[in-house]
Amino acid sequence: MNNIGIKQNEQKQLERLAAQRELYAAGKKIYVFQILTTVLIPIILSVIAVKFKDIEHKAACYGLFAILFDSIILERAIKRRKEKAAKIQELFDCDVLSLQASPFKIIDDVAVEEVLKHYRAHSKIASNIEKIKDWYPKKIQNLPLHIARLICQRENCWWDSNLRKRYVKMLDYLAITILIVMVCFGVMNNLIFVDLVLIGVALLPFFQFTIKQRNEHNDAVKRLDELRKNAEDLWKIGLDQSESEDLITEKSRRLQDEVFEHRSKSPLILDVFYNLLRNKDEELINSSTEQRLVEAKQKGFE
Repeated sequence: MNNIGIKQNEQKQLERLAAQRELYAAGKKIYVFQILTTVLIPIILSVIAVKFKDIEHKAACYGLFAILFDSIILERAIKRRKEKAAKIQELFDCDVLSLQASPFKIIDDVAVEEVLKHYRAHSKIASNIEKIKDWYPKKIQNLPLHIARLICQRENCWWDSNLRKRYVKMLDYLAITILIVMVCFGVMNNLIFVDLVLIGVALLPFFQFTIKQRNEHNDAVKRLDELRKNAEDLWKIGLDQSESEDLITEKSRRLQDEVFEHRSKSPLILDVFYNLLRNKDEELINSSTEQRLVEAKQKGFE
């Protein structure tokens, strides 16, 4: 009763999915470099500075340089790639879920040539394309479009909320551990106040990174929780048939605006951490989709 399953595997849509994944991968490479320059190097320099006080000033200078380099160069580079990837994925969703483009979001400034460039880079590994096929579950094919669309949108709202909550906890533990270790090192080596200040300046990029990441991930979790609630409310309205299909489609468009906004703003997560917890999340979301299918069937949608 809908063609979501067919549309999502068309060549044009696979090119878009591959392109957005390649852009996110490029952003994550910069993110790794960002961690190296703002986390690992400042920590190493600070540890060395505790033992060899003659490099304290150099470590502090590096700390200030790293903050500026991160803010002016790295953050902007990551942001550009996230926004471009979000626009390409919005183009995919608009076509596959049969939604009109939002009048409030500019997404048509992505050139076809740019999509193809990133697609070709991503498709150099053949298995990459297989992984993005059937982006949305096949089992929704027998549902009316406005109901099947809600299941797909709910997946987008739920997907990484729990993952980000666990990521924030890891950042908290890391920051607290580093702080305690450095204070203990300072006390054990009888550092004076000036020495502690210089080492603290050297560690500023690390604390700026962790605080910023913590705040951004918490904001993303908040947005996702609100999106999930809105998606659940819309799902209930759809099942109860208390509103027309056109009105539900209009509300789906509004929900999609918020999904796009979330994708554009959400901070990245390292693949190592993502892959470690992904299987559990996939099992949960698959079970949730099955439950939604049962609910729809009980309401006579099939």
